[in-house]
Amino acid sequence: MKKKIKHSLRFKLTMLLMVLMALTIFGSVAITWLSIRHFFVGRLKQRMIGIYDDVNVVFSTERKDRQQTTDLLNTIMSRGDISVFILDVSDGTRYTNINEENKMLESMQSLASLLQGQDELGLSELLIDGNKGRYQFTKNYDSTMNGEFYDLTGVLDDGSLIALRSSGARLDDNVKITLALYSYVGVFSIIIGCIAMFVASNYYVKPIHEMAVAAKKMSQLDFDTRVTTNSQDEIGELGNSINSMSKELEATISELKTANVKLAKDIEKKNQIDEMRKEFLSHVSHELKTPIALIQGYAEGLKENISDDPESRDFYCEVIMDEADRMNMMVKKLMALNELEFGTDKITLERFDIVELMSNINQSSDILLQQKNINLDFLYENAVCVWGDEFMIEEVYSNYLTNAIHYAPENGHVKVGIEEKEDVIRINVFNEGDNIPEDEISKIWIKFYKVDKARTREYGGSGIGLSIVAATMKLHGRDYGVYNVDNGVVFYFELEKSKQNCITEKC
Repeated sequence: MKKKIKHSLRFKLTMLLMVLMALTIFGSVAITWLSIRHFFVGRLKQRMIGIYDDVNVVFSTERKDRQQTTDLLNTIMSRGDISVFILDVSDGTRYTNINEENKMLESMQSLASLLQGQDELGLSELLIDGNKGRYQFTKNYDSTMNGEFYDLTGVLDDGSLIALRSSGARLDDNVKITLALYSYVGVFSIIIGCIAMFVASNYYVKPIHEMAVAAKKMSQLDFDTRVTTNSQDEIGELGNSINSMSKELEATISELKTANVKLAKDIEKKNQIDEMRKEFLSHVSHELKTPIALIQGYAEGLKENISDDPESRDFYCEVIMDEADRMNMMVKKLMALNELEFGTDKITLERFDIVELMSNINQSSDILLQQKNINLDFLYENAVCVWGDEFMIEEVYSNYLTNAIHYAPENGHVKVGIEEKEDVIRINVFNEGDNIPEDEISKIWIKFYKVDKARTREYGGSGIGLSIVAATMKLHGRDYGVYNVDNGVVFYFELEKSKQNCITEKC
């Protein structure tokens, strides 16, 4: 967790701003330490010069009386903590703001005496410059006061002497106090600034963190997340770009997934076609092997005149014709099944009477029923209208009925029933006989599959009829199937019930 915080953008940004602010404040403090004394000394000098100028104005004008002059000077000398000593050389009058008992007065008198009668302070050069005022500003050590002082000594325009003094120790105290205050303010500013920066950095880091989370989710193909951007700056533009990119990627990946699904289906369909082709060739080769062998054998027998008996030759010819017809029927059914399975045979849904269709097929199957003396129970006369492809449904019912007749025993029964449900019509075709083994029921819809190969061969079955039924009903999207009962088997299929009554012969 510490490592994660250490490398977070918020932590880095806060630390960077804290370092920059600390360097700025410490640099300002350092510059202040180096320059503040010069600043205070310069300000002190300007104040002393200001007092000198004001006093010079007073002494340069015509004074009416001593008291008026004293009042004016007291007003001027009341500014700040500067000691003032003025000696009017015309009458020897002294003006000062220093108490008589103070040693400072004695020191200031000595300074004025030096200014009046001696040249130790270099006043000769000072008195020459009359344009800017005749004074000088120096820093001196006073042994009487045992301290350093900043002095301004000079001569006024009327010849009076002036001495101004400020304590160097007091100036140093002011410098120290100012530096301490500035240092405290700097440290306090750093602390407050760091807290403010840490809080303020969240304003910039939070949207970036949201963008990082959104980008991570996008890398995991989750494009539902969006970045909340309310700012109009570069971060806002970046958030909007990420949102736009998320939408574009989602649309692109959706298209890719759709294309992949379609491709997978195409590949699967191609594989199914290949498997069906292989299976088709295998089954056709197997199914055609026997009739071709019979045709070849009986044809060779006819060619070699194995039997001169006309009846034998007729029998040979009938076998050849029967096997050729069997192959022709199988090929036709295979072609029909192929069209159904590959979707090339489109259904045409129409409304028709299923009872009429079944009755016609029952009549055409009368010869097969008579051959085995089978009783067909079909008692429906009223029209029952359904929706479907009439020609395909005719093939379905015909296959069911043919199977029922051929698998029913001699003198057995075949029963055809119609169940009317709410929206569906179910056709049931029952035949007496043996049950279909349970493990075989799911296989009877496979092409060329025969439960009883010997019996199938007897009536010419190829194992394709039920495959056609399955493909037809799947194309209609309706249910179909088979189940065993106590004394036989029931095949069924369903069609959509028509809500309209049959008006014409074909509904």
